[in-house]
Amino acid sequence: MDNKTIGKRLRSIRESTGFTQEQVAKYLGTKREIISYIETGARPVNTLMLRRLADLYGYKFSYFVDEPVKEEGPQVSMAFRVSDLSDSDLPIIAQVKKMALNLDSLYRLLGE
Repeated sequence: MDNKTIGKRLRSIRESTGFTQEQVAKYLGTKREIISYIETGARPVNTLMLRRLADLYGYKFSYFVDEPVKEEGPQVSMAFRVSDLSDSDLPIIAQVKKMALNLDSLYRLLGE
């Protein structure tokens, strides 16, 4: 998949979750400009960063790298006040969403 398509998906999801580029950049330990470049497709996103973003947004990694989009919307959703988040909240949100995705995958494997 090309950088522009991945960037569009990342931007759309970030905006729908209410995160700012600044918040995402702090979570990833990078500059806001890097997030902007990635979202416009001007710069590729590395695998580790993409995996961390997938966790934060509640999506499977494959959503960003597979050509046909098989699932619409996040696989995991949570409600929270974005305006009241601190920098330390983002890693916790990502961990909770990742755990929920893993639990969902386990249930699917078990046929429940």
